[in-house]
Amino acid sequence: MTIEEKMYAGVERNKRQYGDAIARSFGLPAQQKLITRSLKTTQIAISRLSIGVEQLGMSAQIPVEDTFVLAMYLTDLEYHELWSGNRPLYRQGYRKDSIRIVNLIDAFSALVTAPHEALTFYIPRQSLDEIADEAGTKRVSTITFTPGIIDPAIVHLSRILLLALARPQEVNTLFLDHVTLALCNHLVEHYGDRAPTLRWNKGGLSTQQLAKAEAYMTENIADNISLSEVASHCGLTRAHFARAFKVSTGTSAHQWLLDQRISRAEALLLSSEEPISHIAVATGFADQSHLTRVFSRKKGISPGAWRWRHRP
Repeated sequence: MTIEEKMYAGVERNKRQYGDAIARSFGLPAQQKLITRSLKTTQIAISRLSIGVEQLGMSAQIPVEDTFVLAMYLTDLEYHELWSGNRPLYRQGYRKDSIRIVNLIDAFSALVTAPHEALTFYIPRQSLDEIADEAGTKRVSTITFTPGIIDPAIVHLSRILLLALARPQEVNTLFLDHVTLALCNHLVEHYGDRAPTLRWNKGGLSTQQLAKAEAYMTENIADNISLSEVASHCGLTRAHFARAFKVSTGTSAHQWLLDQRISRAEALLLSSEEPISHIAVATGFADQSHLTRVFSRKKGISPGAWRWRHRP
């Protein structure tokens, strides 16, 4: 099915429903969802998406709006690409219960490689602003974290909402508002850029700075980025960043990035037929021999043998 067909198949026949931007981009019919009712401006919508074989390939572009979309994967997904405009932004796999957040102010589309399910949260900026104003706290300008992390608090709240989605007729508005508010507050306090997230933790990076550093390195995984570039992205000197990153993560930025490159190489070995030499370049290694040396040292097996052992 082409992108144009996905854009219109079954969608133009129905009136657009609140919070259905992601479902519409995949050409999915109306999804069962929960929508808050107590906010004065815009509401928050929660829906469960089931992406099937009909949705494989490139999705239609999602209309631009100032809304955060949080997704928690309910099934493992070996490889997925999220595109911003005409270029890939995130190319990686996702474990069950892992999360990702984006702001639809950028024009997003996705390359879907396998059926999967996800719980999505449609959170307009106005909703977050209203929650902050009511609490008398500073508004956030952005929410960000490394795609693919697993947050136990979000997993717990999502499982509660999954039970509610199974029986929407039994959902109490007060209950829904309570759970949704707890989730939004958790996102803002742990991953937002307002004042509390800028406090230092035993000399390490703030939550926001760590998220920025990891996101920057992940986005540029195939490039030969320098420590100075990453430090500058976080507004720190190179020496300060190097020390603080190790305090926060227990490892150096270089080793962290190396681990991410190996993980990305594993995903490509499983999901593609690309030669190992091509995978090496795509994941930031100098050549196939470089990837082989590092991969073998960390995994105890060569990339070729690993691929043969793990592919069906």
